[in-house]
Amino acid sequence: MLSNGHVLRGRYRIVRCIGKGGTSSVYMAEDVSIGKKWAVKFIEISDDTLWLAQNEINMMVRLDHVMFPRIVDAWPDENGYFIVSDYIEGVTLDRVIRKGRISNRTLISWWTDIARAIQYLHDLRPSILYLDLKLENIMLKNDGSLKLIDFGIAGRIADRGSLYGTPGYAAPEQYYNRGELLDERTDVFGFGMLMYAMYSGKRPDEDLDRQTDAIRNDRRLPGAIRQMILNCIRSDKSLRYRNMDEIIRALIRMGGEKKNAILIKIAVAAAVAVLGVFGTFAVRYVVAGPKVSPASRMMEELSDHIIDGEYTEEGIRIICGYIEAGCLDEETCGKFTYEVARNYFTIQRNYREALRYFRMLDEEEYPDAGYYMELCRLQVSFEEDNARYTECLNEFARYNRGLGYSEARYDNELMIANLYAGIMDEDGKAAQTAAAHLKSGLNDLRYAIREGLFTDSGSRYEAEYCRRLCIICEETGDYEGAVSYGKEALVLLDPERNAERDDISRRIKYMQEQ
Repeated sequence: MLSNGHVLRGRYRIVRCIGKGGTSSVYMAEDVSIGKKWAVKFIEISDDTLWLAQNEINMMVRLDHVMFPRIVDAWPDENGYFIVSDYIEGVTLDRVIRKGRISNRTLISWWTDIARAIQYLHDLRPSILYLDLKLENIMLKNDGSLKLIDFGIAGRIADRGSLYGTPGYAAPEQYYNRGELLDERTDVFGFGMLMYAMYSGKRPDEDLDRQTDAIRNDRRLPGAIRQMILNCIRSDKSLRYRNMDEIIRALIRMGGEKKNAILIKIAVAAAVAVLGVFGTFAVRYVVAGPKVSPASRMMEELSDHIIDGEYTEEGIRIICGYIEAGCLDEETCGKFTYEVARNYFTIQRNYREALRYFRMLDEEEYPDAGYYMELCRLQVSFEEDNARYTECLNEFARYNRGLGYSEARYDNELMIANLYAGIMDEDGKAAQTAAAHLKSGLNDLRYAIREGLFTDSGSRYEAEYCRRLCIICEETGDYEGAVSYGKEALVLLDPERNAERDDISRRIKYMQEQ
């Protein structure tokens, strides 16, 4: 153990020990030349594990993501390996969780940030598996943001022959005697156990069957969260979420699903036509003469920033720039302001920005903006005011039924159902309300189609209703209904919607095995 005041490499003066494990110690150090604080980790290794430590360091140096501290220096000596990284001021989540329950909305926000960080690792080439997600490895900074602070290097070096990870959090295939290859679904398992630990404040049980039964029977867990955790921690990897992208989509649905079911029709002068439907988005633009309108230029810039029918964050920034510049005609500006506001609300869950853009709209022309503004205010407050939130949704639903048999009505109806499902209650009534809302909407949609009152091109809306009902019915424990709606969804879904089709197929397989 290093003593306080000891100087490493003539630069890093040890201030104090801030953590110690079986084979490693972490110190806060001060840079004697610039006065900056660093975290110095020392790992005890032997000659035959030195290469593994160097390999891990090379891996971590590749990282360039806000959720991971930077490694700025590393070197071996005769006793082990030193790693110098950013010093993070804050507390680990295990200490935060012990102090008291965190609001559901904050937890969902944290889970989404963590999932995106792990997805970043998986998207690298070659990809990186984290393999040790747990409360102790996540730091809550003083500014409220999170950092993943440890890649478990010491544990991997110290005991390569038994387990990569922490018992309880580790997937079954991480145990040496399983002999299975590790992949993205291994981190999916750890993420599910991390969700459970963050919500319950309990360390996951090493006995997976016992832990699964405890989660399944814990009615304090909201239905949507309980089902999501269970979908992460299946013993059979093929029944888990396939990757972090599917988890992120599920978390977005929990806070109000993104509008992958919304049909957008925007006419910009006579030059631009945009069509976006359920994950298929086509952009066509024609310039009628040498002079190009601001709207046409904007659409040309946006053409490379649309994925699965949604504007990317860069796409939203482009639109916002044109809106703020005031160069768009009134009608186009209104339509895109509405799209930006909805994107911030449903996809990015940035309710302050969503509220700002909804406020720009003329409520007579966009009457549902008023309902969204109230929902934004309730979200921004971070108060679990479920009664007022439900009241607002009920008012929104009553208004929406008056829109007749229209795309706007069904777009909103799917959105409202997702918002109902996102209400965090302990008795599962929110999910039941969402299911009832979707069933009523599906029956009404089918009546409108049958009577020729509405044309559902390619059965897009009908497929989305069935897909969502499959998910909601599974969350409420209605496996028979979930399988039935899931099979209908597979018949109706566009063949190109591979992620949604695979998700539904996996759910059906699991439920039929129960």
